[in-house]
Amino acid sequence: VFIEMQRSIDAMMQNLVKNEQRFNEVTEYLFDLLEKRSLFSASEYLALKVLNETSCTVNSDLAKQLETYRAMKKGSLAPDIVFTESNNIIAPGYTADAIPSKLSELKSNYTVVAFGAGWCPKCNEELPEIARHYLKWKTNGVEVILVSLDEDLNSYQSFVKDFPFISLCDLKKWDGQIVKDYYVFGTPTMYLLDHKREILLRPNSVKQMDAWVDWYLIQGNK
Repeated sequence: VFIEMQRSIDAMMQNLVKNEQRFNEVTEYLFDLLEKRSLFSASEYLALKVLNETSCTVNSDLAKQLETYRAMKKGSLAPDIVFTESNNIIAPGYTADAIPSKLSELKSNYTVVAFGAGWCPKCNEELPEIARHYLKWKTNGVEVILVSLDEDLNSYQSFVKDFPFISLCDLKKWDGQIVKDYYVFGTPTMYLLDHKREILLRPNSVKQMDAWVDWYLIQGNK
């Protein structure tokens, strides 16, 4: 199926490069469609195909969305995240003097960096689900960091108050530096990193992430 999708994308791009406006319109529509259907392999193929196209100029906003598949692809090193007071960090289980100052200082084999917000309906389903799996993940060496895109401090605190993992928020929504560094353009978004911050997976759901823990960490240790 993905081979056929790639062939279709190749055929469309071959014709669309003759009309730059249509090229951008169709690319944006198709990319959004693939993302909504969680067809990330096809999304990645389209993104790299378009970004490497020299015959047309990609709109800047669209290019930022596509760039996530080049800058944040599997095997790339994820940017470090500095935990500062301005990020309104909430860290259950840590004393004030024991909170790590940055992502690279976490003592875990793996880290899930999740992006979400209280105003995001899907996040209100997925993030509590992460919380329910957190103890199992933590026991098997997986830490979780939530970067919230909330703009209001009270809304942010209300959203994360029951989560057992570290949460932080700079109240800048899409303009936050962490959001920009990770090329986040939709919520929820997750990245699974190893202890060196190498990107191992971009889970499309909590269910997929939990299956990864079961297969690679629990079954693999038996």
